[in-house]
Amino acid sequence: MHLLVGPPASGKTTRLLELAQSFLQQRQRVWWVCLPAQKAYVYRRATQKGAVLGLEVLSSQQLYYRLLAASYGLKPILTGPGRVALVGEALQNSENPIPKPGEARLFARAIAEAKRNGVKPEEIPNQSPETRRLRQVYARYEELKTTLGRWDYDDFRSGALELLAQGPVQLEPDLVVVDGFRELGVQELRLLRALSRYVPVWVSLPEAPPGLAPDETLESRPIPAQVYRAQNPVSEARWVLRAIKRDLAQGLAALDVAVVAPESRIPALLTLADEYGLPLVDYRLRTAADTPEGRLLLELLELPDYPTPSRLMAVPDLAPLGRAALERGLVGLEATTRLAAELGMQDLWAAWLSRLKPPGEAGSFFEGRGWNHSFHPSLAWAEELLDSLPEVRHSPRRVSLLERAYEAHRIALGPDFRHWWAALLAETYEPQRPPGGVAVLTPNLASGQRWKKLYLTYAVEGAYNTGEQEDYFVPEELRVGLEQALQAAGLPKRFLGRDRLLLQELKTRADEVIITYPEASQEGPLEPEPMLVGSTPPYLPKLPPASRLELAQQGGYRAPLGRASLGAPRVEDLRRYRECSFQFWAQQLIPKDERLLEWWQQWTHELRKAEKLVPARLEALARQFPQTEGWMRHHYALLSELSLGFRLNGAGLEARLDGVLRKGGEVHIYRFVAPETPAEKADQQVRERWSERWAAGYLLSTFPKRVQRVYLWAWPVLGDPLLVYGKPIERLWGALENLLAKAQETYAQYKTGVVEPNPGFRCRSCGVRDVCREAQYS
Repeated sequence: MHLLVGPPASGKTTRLLELAQSFLQQRQRVWWVCLPAQKAYVYRRATQKGAVLGLEVLSSQQLYYRLLAASYGLKPILTGPGRVALVGEALQNSENPIPKPGEARLFARAIAEAKRNGVKPEEIPNQSPETRRLRQVYARYEELKTTLGRWDYDDFRSGALELLAQGPVQLEPDLVVVDGFRELGVQELRLLRALSRYVPVWVSLPEAPPGLAPDETLESRPIPAQVYRAQNPVSEARWVLRAIKRDLAQGLAALDVAVVAPESRIPALLTLADEYGLPLVDYRLRTAADTPEGRLLLELLELPDYPTPSRLMAVPDLAPLGRAALERGLVGLEATTRLAAELGMQDLWAAWLSRLKPPGEAGSFFEGRGWNHSFHPSLAWAEELLDSLPEVRHSPRRVSLLERAYEAHRIALGPDFRHWWAALLAETYEPQRPPGGVAVLTPNLASGQRWKKLYLTYAVEGAYNTGEQEDYFVPEELRVGLEQALQAAGLPKRFLGRDRLLLQELKTRADEVIITYPEASQEGPLEPEPMLVGSTPPYLPKLPPASRLELAQQGGYRAPLGRASLGAPRVEDLRRYRECSFQFWAQQLIPKDERLLEWWQQWTHELRKAEKLVPARLEALARQFPQTEGWMRHHYALLSELSLGFRLNGAGLEARLDGVLRKGGEVHIYRFVAPETPAEKADQQVRERWSERWAAGYLLSTFPKRVQRVYLWAWPVLGDPLLVYGKPIERLWGALENLLAKAQETYAQYKTGVVEPNPGFRCRSCGVRDVCREAQYS
C-alpha cells in the first residue's frame, strides 16, 4: 500500500489523477474509491481533457460489494432502518418488552462503531452494567441477523476483509486509488493493506496513521482567503447571494461556485435563493420523512398523539378543523377535541382518530372486530392506510414505506407500532441525484472536493466541528490509542482533535475562498472561529442590488396590483379598507366558513336574520344555542323590541347594526360582543368600529329635529348592556364630524378600486400576510 500524505489543497488528487491516467492510457482498469458526494467531482476532474475508458468511481461500500460479488459471497442487505429495528428486537426481554426507538438507535450506533473497528461482543470492555448490556444486545443482534440470513453494512466490510485474507483473489482493477478522506477507520486500513497484496493501492490522507510511513509527502500551498464580518446573519446571507449572482453574471460557471454553511443555516439560504433567482442546489441527504409521501404518512401516524394544524390539514376531511386550530393557535389532543365539539365536528374527529389507530390500540375502529386478512391485523391496517392516500397508493416509494411497517411490526403492536413505524421513516435514506447548480453543502459534504470559488458562511465559534463526544457505553479511559487499535482488537479513542483537520480543509476548498461571519444574532453576540477568521476583518463591502426588493425605487419595490372590483361597501368595510386595502381585498377572495365562527358569533348571525325576536324564533334559538336560553328569556322584553340586523342607509353608504331601538327623540344602538368581555374592553371595541359611531353622527346631522340623542351600547352575550362613553351623544363633536368626512373620503378611493398594502404592526396577526410581500419585509 502506497501512502500519499499532504495537507489539504497540496495537490494529492492531482497527483493521483496523473497516476490513474498513466494506467488508463495502457488500457488498464482503475477503481477510484471516495466519499459518495465526491463521485461527480472526480469524474469532472478526470474528463477535463477528454473522455477516459476504464475508470470507475466507487464508494467504500461499493468496493466491498464488488470484491465479494467476484467470489459470489454476497448476502441480502440489512438496511439502516432494518438494523435499528433488529436492535430493537434484540432489546426486548421480560423487563423491557417494548423498547423505545431512541434507545434502539443508541445501541445501533454503538454496535456499528464496534463493528467498524473489528470488535466482537465479547471484546467490549466489561466494566459497567451498561457495557454488559451492550455486549448482550450486540450478541443477540448477531444471532437474529444470522437467523434472517442477512448482512448489515459492516458485515460486507468484514466479509471482504476475510475474503482477501483467505488467499488469492481474482480482481478486476489494475490499480485502486483511495482519495478524499480526512481519516480511515481501523477496518478500512486493514482491508486496504490486505488488498495491496494483490493490486497496487494508493491512499491519500492529510496525516499518516500511527505506525504507517508515507511513501510521498506533499507540501502545503497558500490559498488566498478573504474574510469579512456582517452585522447579523440576514445581512450576511443576502450579501453572499448578491456576490454569487455577480460571479455568475461575470461568467463563472455554476458548477465552479459553492456555498458551505452549517446545516441549520442552509434552509434560510435556499429560501432567499428564489428571491435572487439563483440556482442553489441542496446536496443534503434526504430521508423518507423528507419526501412528500413519507411526510404525509408521518403526519397521520403522529396525529392521534399530538394533533397540530398542519397534521389536521393533511386530512382533507379535517382541513376546516385544522384552519380553525391554526387561527386560534391550538395544538394538542384535548384542545382539538374541544374545538371539534364547538364546530360540530366531534363525530368526524372521533371517527378519524379511531381510524388512525391500529388494531390493539385503545380507541381503534378495529378494536374487538374480526379482521379477515391473511396478514397480521396491524400490517393489514398499514396497507389500508397507505392505499387510502392517493399520493402513496401509486408511488414507487410505497414498497419502502410498507417495508418499514413490516420491520416495526416485529417489535411492537398498538400505539408502539405507530411510534416505531414513524421512527423508522427517519432512518430510511433516499437516493438522490441533485441537478447541476451552485452547490449548498454541509462541511462533511464539501470534503474532498474543490471549486474555483467558495463562500464559507457563518464562521462562528462552534458552528464547524466534527462533533467529538464521549461514548455513552465505553468511556474514553477504557479506549485504546489508534496505533494499538490497528494492531489488536479495541475501540479507539474518540477525542483526537479532528476539528483542526476539518477547519484546515474548509479554508482550502477553492482557488478563492471568501469567509464571512455575523457579529450577532437574535440570541446575542457571536464569537468568530479563530482558525477561520483570525484578526478583526473589515465589514462586508457594498455590492450592487441583486433582487427587486433591494431596489430603492419609490420607497422600494411594490407589487403591481392594479385596480380591483370591490363591490358595494358597508361602513365597516371602509374602515378595514382604509387600514389596509390589500388585506381587505385578499380576505374577500377567501370563502367564509360559518362553522369556523365562535358559537356566540353564530348566535349573533342567526339573531340578525330574525329581524324581530318573536316567541317562535326565541324557542328555535334556545334549541340551537341552549347556553343562551336563560339569558334570552331574562332580557326578552328588550330583545323583542329591537330591530335586529338593522340596515341604515345614507349618503350612499350603509351601516349594518346588530340592534336598534327608537324611543321618541332617542335612538339606542346595540353591538353584541364576546361573553365575559370586561367593561373597558367592550367600550373600546365599539369605539374602534365605524358603523355605530357613523350611524350616530349621520342621524344627528341628518335628522336634528327628530333625533336629539343617540345611545351606543356594548352588550356582552350572556351579560348586561354597557353604555359606551358613559353618556348619550347629543351633538356632533369634532371626532364624529371627522369620521363622517373620513368615511366619504375613503368611499371615493374605494370606488376607484385601488388596492395597496399598508404594512405595519397589524401584519403580525394578518391572515393573508403570506401572499403580501410588503408585510414580510416591513
